Amino acid sequence: MKILFNSTFMPAADIVYHHRAWFRRETRKYKLHPVVEAAFEVCRPDDWHQLLLEWPNISEGDPARLAYTRDERAGEADRQTVTTIGKYLTRHFSDMPDHKVRDLAALYGSNGECRFVHTMAEMLHHLLRGPSSCMSTDRQHTCDDGVMRHPYEVYDPSLGWHMAVRLEFGKTVGRALCHGKMFVRSYKYNPNGGGSPTDETLEAWLETQGYDKEYRWDGLKIMHYITRGGDTLAPFIDGEDKYATKKGDYLVLTDDRDAEYTCDNTGGTASENNGQRCEDCGDRVDEGDGYWVNSGEDALVCDSCCHHNYTYAYSRRRHQAHIGNDYVVYVESQNAHYDEDYLDDNDIVTLENGEYEHTDNAVEIDNEWYRHDDDDVVCDHNGDYQLLDNCVKLEDGEYALTDEAWLCAGSADWYLSDDVDPVVVDGETYHPDYVPEQETESEGE
Repeated sequence: MKILFNSTFMPAADIVYHHRAWFRRETRKYKLHPVVEAAFEVCRPDDWHQLLLEWPNISEGDPARLAYTRDERAGEADRQTVTTIGKYLTRHFSDMPDHKVRDLAALYGSNGECRFVHTMAEMLHHLLRGPSSCMSTDRQHTCDDGVMRHPYEVYDPSLGWHMAVRLEFGKTVGRALCHGKMFVRSYKYNPNGGGSPTDETLEAWLETQGYDKEYRWDGLKIMHYITRGGDTLAPFIDGEDKYATKKGDYLVLTDDRDAEYTCDNTGGTASENNGQRCEDCGDRVDEGDGYWVNSGEDALVCDSCCHHNYTYAYSRRRHQAHIGNDYVVYVESQNAHYDEDYLDDNDIVTLENGEYEHTDNAVEIDNEWYRHDDDDVVCDHNGDYQLLDNCVKLEDGEYALTDEAWLCAGSADWYLSDDVDPVVVDGETYHPDYVPEQETESEGE
């Protein structure tokens, strides 16, 4: 696709530049949005000619969004349309996988800086001053050698552990623990407080660095420290491998539930693997109590955590389950919550304005969804929904696309091109009933 971009797309821009004044204005004023070239690396656009004429660029009003010239008339009127990067990519690159659309939108919709840190001091700095998590508080324990340690210090850089961080104006807004060329999850600053969602921007950047998102740390080592109280120092470990077995001076992470320790407590110490505990807070859950949560109902949480951290929502295959509060959306018309990962399963779509709606109450126009009763939407003479801005009202009160109709200079009414042919007089179009009388010269004069 890079060949197409460099040898065909950009040279074509030079040709159009010399034939359209409005296109010259746009290309002089704006640089082509960098996400376009990145998208060409993934797949071929549906119509690169149309993409070229739209000349997508970074929105002046909101750098996280994209602006483009919808058509020839918009170009001549110097009018641009602003949309999200993700929606624009979906409209022009229909073969692009959803996860690639998401990654490109996240990567090119942020002005933050991403980088790696490789010392424990730096890792603790970003942990304690960045996105919230159960380990982001200063909960040190005195170990049996007299040294005060934070549970996170078991991720010693000498064992290959490091951290990826995302900064905005010097503030840590995203982080991910890494080992080798992998990570299991990321944290993003939540301005509303509460849990930290996934940082799509940081994860997209990690992918560009050759890192893979895995779901387990199986076989990796962490430091083994004993507190003065006789407990094993350990953080709440993300991913599927929350168990550990002692091996020499280290603990080795594993998915074996019969291992010596379970590292799923938020208090900073491991527990013996002899019972069920809440996946969120680490408290013991008595047999028969608690709730199985997530779309696969694969995690057990206590009653308190379920009440505060989860919402009963429609999820995979329209089944209801307790889903994390940060991963559900509310649809007012349905008076129900939905798992954002399974909106398609429940016929929920994202509207052009960013809100959510059921497909029974929405219509799709130019690959974007609108409520069927939106003031900007009309039903045309064919029974199809169209954007009001693209239509005119005909003399019979119905609507039609502007390029399917013509305006009578005599009556100032619009008529459907397929219904009646205009009469052209002195360059003006007239309905046959409104053709002006014309003077004719008498013979012989």
